[in-house]
Amino acid sequence: MLRGATAATAAVAFALAGCGGSDGSGDEQSVTYPVTAHASFPPRQSLAEHVELRIAVRNTGTRTIPDVAATLATGGAGVVAFGAKLDEPGLASRSRPVWVVDDGPLSGDVAYTNTWALGSIRPHDTRTFTWRVVPVRAGRYTLHYRLTGSTTGRSPLRVPGGGAPHGSLDVTVSGKPAQVHVTPSGRIVAVSP
Repeated sequence: MLRGATAATAAVAFALAGCGGSDGSGDEQSVTYPVTAHASFPPRQSLAEHVELRIAVRNTGTRTIPDVAATLATGGAGVVAFGAKLDEPGLASRSRPVWVVDDGPLSGDVAYTNTWALGSIRPHDTRTFTWRVVPVRAGRYTLHYRLTGSTTGRSPLRVPGGGAPHGSLDVTVSGKPAQVHVTPSGRIVAVSP
């Protein structure tokens, strides 16, 4: 009986090995997808001000992009996406937030660090990543982003000219909180300088 179970186990293992699913890549093919991308983030911000980072990705090709993903970095390796690195001795973690994320891209959370994904993009359609954030640390920062056609990296995106879609946004966060007032209807609005 044990010999039959061993043979059955070997047959199942052989069948699974032929499926190619053990590396986690599934049926994803390595294809390059043409896109255009546009990012916006207010270059001047104030502490406690609600702002939005938006990255729009348009599929300009004829194939559906499997799963458009955006990866963000501000302070280098080991730093949270909207954070900065502090070089002070004795810190358990050198990563500190520059912006607190109130709301990230809808259903965009993935298991990868500092990465969000929005699903597939059909030809000539656009998907937009939107983060609603609040600055909590004054200073000058550069937020870097890069885009891929899947979280595995096997589906690269290309912008006109042949490069990978990536960029950086320079931001100055003022140490003064944003000036606001409350309207008669109860809304809180920023006061223009």
